[in-house]
Amino acid sequence: MSLKDVVESVITTGETDPVSARSAMIDKLRQARTAFDMKQSEQAGGHWLATSDEGRVAFTPTRPDGQPLVIGGQSVSFWQVDEVPALLEAFEAAITRGDLDPQLTGSTPAGHSLPLNILTSR
Repeated sequence: MSLKDVVESVITTGETDPVSARSAMIDKLRQARTAFDMKQSEQAGGHWLATSDEGRVAFTPTRPDGQPLVIGGQSVSFWQVDEVPALLEAFEAAITRGDLDPQLTGSTPAGHSLPLNILTSR
């Protein structure tokens, strides 16, 4: 399939190839992880994780096109700062397994939500 065919498919169906979408999400996740580790919210990916003075972190992942992803029915979830490394590992595993495909491949993530228990046992 040529690039032209892929572009035409996206234009006509409004859907994205899940493998390409996952790859783009993994790239965004790695940027977010680096920005968080370096405490640089202005760096690429830095907007996904915002830390409060109380040690809480707001996690607001977005699709490659900037639309918010939904986890547990919400576009933002809150975590303790020490939970973030495990959260990001679980989120990467969910992306890799295709758990987020319904939110990534359509023209909008509307109507889909990643169950919160996939990311934690809380």
